[in-house]
Amino acid sequence: MAHAGADVFRVNGAHAGPESYATWNRKIRAAGRAARRNVALMVDLPGIKLRTGTMHGGHPVTLAAGARLTLTAGKRGGTATRVFVDPWPDITGVRKGALVLLDDGRLRLRVVRRRGAEIEAVVEDGGVLASGKGVAFPGVPLALEVPTARDRRLARAAIEAGADWLSLSFVGCADDVRRLRRLTKRAGRPDIPIVSKIERADAIPHLASILAASDAVIVARGDLGVDVGGENVPALQKIIVEHAQRAGVPAIIATEMLDSMTRRARPTRAEVSDVAGAVFEGADGVLLSSETAVGVHPAHAVATLDRILASAEADAHAPYAGASGRAVLDSLPGRPDQHVVHAAVLLAEETGAEAIVVFTRGGASAIRLSKERPRARIHAFSPDAAVCRQLALAWGVCAENLPAGRGTDAVVERARRRLCEHTELVPGDRAVLVMGSAQDPEGATTLIKLLTI
Repeated sequence: MAHAGADVFRVNGAHAGPESYATWNRKIRAAGRAARRNVALMVDLPGIKLRTGTMHGGHPVTLAAGARLTLTAGKRGGTATRVFVDPWPDITGVRKGALVLLDDGRLRLRVVRRRGAEIEAVVEDGGVLASGKGVAFPGVPLALEVPTARDRRLARAAIEAGADWLSLSFVGCADDVRRLRRLTKRAGRPDIPIVSKIERADAIPHLASILAASDAVIVARGDLGVDVGGENVPALQKIIVEHAQRAGVPAIIATEMLDSMTRRARPTRAEVSDVAGAVFEGADGVLLSSETAVGVHPAHAVATLDRILASAEADAHAPYAGASGRAVLDSLPGRPDQHVVHAAVLLAEETGAEAIVVFTRGGASAIRLSKERPRARIHAFSPDAAVCRQLALAWGVCAENLPAGRGTDAVVERARRRLCEHTELVPGDRAVLVMGSAQDPEGATTLIKLLTI
């Protein structure tokens, strides 16, 4: 999959326990070395998602339309008439006639009555139900804090294993992100970036503050569609991507991008259009799930996705810098570096530069360049190998580890040699350099230099 173009591997904490993270990290690092490119490990904290327990004998069951069943707390031993749910929510708000959705809404139940700590329901839309599938009570608030106690355990394990990103599920407000940020500081990784997954209706009014507290965002269309209705997801996807553009953080689209390729060798035309549409809306990345987790040919699915994305980005409608209708990035007060990055993109456009080179300690300037969507290739150099891996998530960034030099001229000359050795630039090509001077505080970006190869 790394050879085929995968940049980040997401390990789902709902299915992979903390004891496996170090092993996943070794496998992913080895895949990156084999492919000779940066690939990152993202550990997905499952949050408050309710899931079905293990079915009896581990075998899926069939829920027939019109059948009655009981939903109750538990982790294992489920049958076609008794389905266990873990964690079990506060069901005091569940009323007769309420809707219950299983497996991202593929199966629908209607509540007949609530009996103590159990729910009796009738199957409206039946089908096959496997272990570990999502359970949702649309419109019923879940009285669980984000991040959950389980999330906190998984986050500590992920940090200890060397994960590059953490993604937090079911974010409802900025305080959810801040709570995780405090945990990462106590665990000794205050700089590990956090992705907020938007999959709740009550998160939408708080998008601006959530994005301000986050390093990236995932439009988790499966659970979001369950909560707001699938027909409302396309508009919300567009809104979330536009907010992320203004905030200057990467936006990733997730759920069923090429779902038919879980079983088939070719995507549907609708799926191809969906992936291309994410490009035209300005998304920074797309996420495969079942296609690569349980699919029959995961590397082929990645390669197919890569071709679709490349074709869409070559289209005239792809939203590069200066495109009409593209949301403009906000420049925050006290952040002159953001104006410097914008000026570098304009200079590259006006001089026909083939590349923009950014020297970055923490990756912020490289991600800002990425969000500006220059047509020139972005080359990021950082003295921190972990930052280079984290930048694998940023659109269009080719990151490389470069030890810090003793002065600006030494760093520029070292980067010039790397560009000549490892890129397609030829003598006479121009490159725009963006960096801070030796006198600037750490993290400052104040200099632009036009370089001829």
